[in-house]
Amino acid sequence: MGTGTIATEHMVAAIRAAGHQPLWVVSRNERYAAHFSQDMEIPGITIDAREALRDKRVGFAYVSAARSRRKHYILAAAAEGKHLLCDGPIAGGSRVAAELTDACAKAGVILAINQPLRALSPHQTMRRLLQEGEIGTLQSLLIARGAPFHPPPNRHIDDVVDHEQALLDITLEDIDLARFLTGQEAVAASALIAADQRAYAIEMSGGAILQAYESFTAAEFESVVMLAGDRGTLVAHGTLSGKGSGTLVRRLNGRNELIPVRDRDQHMSTLEAFLALPQKNGGIWLSLGEDNVIALQVAEAVQAAQKRRPVVVSQ
Repeated sequence: MGTGTIATEHMVAAIRAAGHQPLWVVSRNERYAAHFSQDMEIPGITIDAREALRDKRVGFAYVSAARSRRKHYILAAAAEGKHLLCDGPIAGGSRVAAELTDACAKAGVILAINQPLRALSPHQTMRRLLQEGEIGTLQSLLIARGAPFHPPPNRHIDDVVDHEQALLDITLEDIDLARFLTGQEAVAASALIAADQRAYAIEMSGGAILQAYESFTAAEFESVVMLAGDRGTLVAHGTLSGKGSGTLVRRLNGRNELIPVRDRDQHMSTLEAFLALPQKNGGIWLSLGEDNVIALQVAEAVQAAQKRRPVVVSQ
C-alpha cells in the first residue's frame, strides 16, 4: 500500500525473493498505482485499501505510503485482520503512533516496522558480542553521521522532504538503533540543536550514555557506531550511509581486530524476520509498533530538551 521509493527499489524484490507474490498496488492516486503496477509487474490496482485487503489470497500488507497516509492504511489492515510491515515512522508523533499500535494489538495483528539498521550484519554482531560480554559492561554508545543534505530519490514530483523532517527521521533511526544494540531505555536527554544539525546525550537505563551527532551541514564523513565497555570497544564504520554493510572492528588490549561479518541485504533480512513472526515465541529482533512509539517519545524529548535555556560559561 503506497508507491514509495523503498518499495520500488527494495521491498517488492524482497517479497518475491522470499517466495511471495505481490498481488495489489493500493494508492489514493490511481495514475500512480497504474504506473507502479506496470513498473513492478503487479496485477491488481485499487484506490480502496479494503478491496485489496479483503482478497482471500492476501496474507499480509506492506505499507510504503507517505507518512500522512500510513495511519489510514494501518487501520484498514488491522480492521481486516492482516499482519503488516510498515516503513517507519508510522506517524508524525508518539500519541498517534500509540493509538495505531493499540488498534493493531486489539485486532490481534502484528505491526512491524521496516528499520533496516537493525538488520545490518555489523549491528547484529555488535549486539550479540555485547550480550556475550566481549567488551565488558557497556559505558558509552556513540553514533555520528554527517553529509550534505540531498533530497532522497522520489517517484513523484510532489513528494517533498524538508531538512527538518529528514533530520528527525535520522534521530528516530539512531534512537531505535541505540535501544536495539544496548537493550536499554532512555531515562533523560539533553540536546543542542542548530540549523540542519543536532548533538544530544541520553542517559540510558543500564547506566550507559548515548552520545549522538547528526548533521546535514558537515562534509560527508564515514559514519561511526561505537559501543565502549570497561574491557573493550566495538566500532562499526560506514554502516549508516545506506551504501553497504560497512565494517566492524573490535579493540581489546590496545589492539584492533577486524571482525568478519556476513554481508546480507537488510531489506530481505527484515522481510524474512517479519514473515517468521507469527510462528515465533521469543528472540524477536525486529522493530515493532511499540518500539516506534518509544523512539518517537525519545525524539520528542530531545526536541524539548534543546528549548531549555542554555547555561552561559563564564570566561
